[in-house]
Amino acid sequence: MTEKPPWEKSGPLPGERDFDPDAGDLDAQVAWKHFGGSTLSEAYQRFQEDPEKHTEDFMYMGGKAFAYYFPVLERYLLVTPVWREENGVEWCQILGLGAAIQFQFTKETLPEVRELVSHVLQLISYVKESIKVHVASGHPYISNPEIQQHVIAEWDALEQHLQQFEEQ
Repeated sequence: MTEKPPWEKSGPLPGERDFDPDAGDLDAQVAWKHFGGSTLSEAYQRFQEDPEKHTEDFMYMGGKAFAYYFPVLERYLLVTPVWREENGVEWCQILGLGAAIQFQFTKETLPEVRELVSHVLQLISYVKESIKVHVASGHPYISNPEIQQHVIAEWDALEQHLQQFEEQ
């Protein structure tokens, strides 16, 4: 029997306290408003509607909520091209996601989040390879070397940061 991908798994939904463990964090409460009570499928649809806006939700939701909803970010990273062009403007669709993920990994990180380390490191390898492929393609709208370097540095920083947890 084949195991379901993480974004199709089910289980009890995180509660409001899982989003805002300190009871009073305004950013965590916004994340609850956006994702609280959502299945992974519903959360993925919501995230896709405005990834730039919802990236911050993943930074500030509590660790239990982040661990539960991490498959939303994973699925997005696996199926979304790194760059797109819209109305003559190039857009890096993964900018900020590495930093949002890194924000969840601190010395006080919950065990549920720590369990994601090896999985996130594998995902980083995939993302970094995708970035290289897109940059090497010479596509005309992937032209800003400053953005390219910023995105690469963001994912390198996440990888380096997570290595400290892998050794523990």
